[in-house]
Amino acid sequence: MLARQTALVSENMTITFSELGRVSAALQRQAVRDLGPIWEVQATVDAFQKLEDVPLGYWPIIVMDEINTPGAAGVHEDKDGQPFALVQARPGWSLTASHECLEMLVTLRESLSCGPHRSRGKAVSNFWSRSVTRVRPPRSRIR
Repeated sequence: MLARQTALVSENMTITFSELGRVSAALQRQAVRDLGPIWEVQATVDAFQKLEDVPLGYWPIIVMDEINTPGAAGVHEDKDGQPFALVQARPGWSLTASHECLEMLVTLRESLSCGPHRSRGKAVSNFWSRSVTRVRPPRSRIR
C-alpha cells in the first residue's frame, strides 16, 4: 500500500515551527494509530518551515491568515490532481488541521500512481493519476 505523505506548513507569523512540529507529531500519531487500522490508509505527516521546502508528491496542509472560504475554518481541495488543505490560523487551528488532514486522507481514498512529468526529456514535477471515490471504512474492526 502506498503511503500518502502530507506536509504541515504555516504561512502565519505567530505560529512557531516548534508548535507546528508538535501538531505534526500529533497528527502523525492520529493517522497511524486511529485512522490507519480502520481505513487501511498509511500516511505520514511532516512539518516544513515553508511551502517551497515541501517535496513533490506531498499533500500540503497550509495554515493561513485567510483561506477565502466564508464560514469555514478549513477546506480540502484538489487542483490539477494535487490534493491540499487550507486551515484558518485562529485559536483551535490544530483541531481544524486534524479534521482536514484525516478527511483529506479518507475522502480522497484513491488508487494513486505517481511518476515524473517530463518536459523536453527532463523530469520537472510529479503527476498523480487517480480515481477518487468517497468511501465508508473497508470493514469494521470494532465488535
